[in-house]
Amino acid sequence: MATSSARSILAILSATALALPAAAAGLDITLKHGSEREKQSQQQLERLTASHDLDRWTHTERILFDEKTIPHSHPVLTLHARHLDDDGALVSTFIHEQMHRWLSKHPRRTRAALREIRQRYPALPVGYPDGADSMASSQEHLLVIWLELDGVERVLGKAEHDRLLAYWSGDHYKKLYQVVAGDKETIGAILRKHQLIL
Repeated sequence: MATSSARSILAILSATALALPAAAAGLDITLKHGSEREKQSQQQLERLTASHDLDRWTHTERILFDEKTIPHSHPVLTLHARHLDDDGALVSTFIHEQMHRWLSKHPRRTRAALREIRQRYPALPVGYPDGADSMASSQEHLLVIWLELDGVERVLGKAEHDRLLAYWSGDHYKKLYQVVAGDKETIGAILRKHQLIL
């Protein structure tokens, strides 16, 4: 039987574990250049993952900050240092790249969903700033963006969802964000049918 002091120690350890920042709680964050902006971005992400429940949208714990590259999901999920003044945009970017990882974990279901996306959207914008770098990537991004925006709304709320949708619609993948906004129910139904909604 545990003594009173042992129970107290266990309670303190449990409370401490709950209060750990994201890096200690599971994220393995590294910096490409070790610059001040990358360090600040790491601290920002640790703060945000400690204050918001992003577990459902986290499918790799290995994160690299590289201020000189475009965010991407593979082979290591890589973020830039662009959003130091916009917590919502960093959460949105984090979820976006994690959703690429989520889809790659479910290749059969993703392929089936993409077959329907290709039938429904045979022609989408390709190339910056309206589309992705290929037709296949633009089509996959309809799924990723839907999942991203769904995550943003559930984590940050409807007002932040709407703000970020407007922001991204004027930034990059502009037309793809607009397609997702206009066809939210259709794309959501495809994801739901293939059990890809988190």
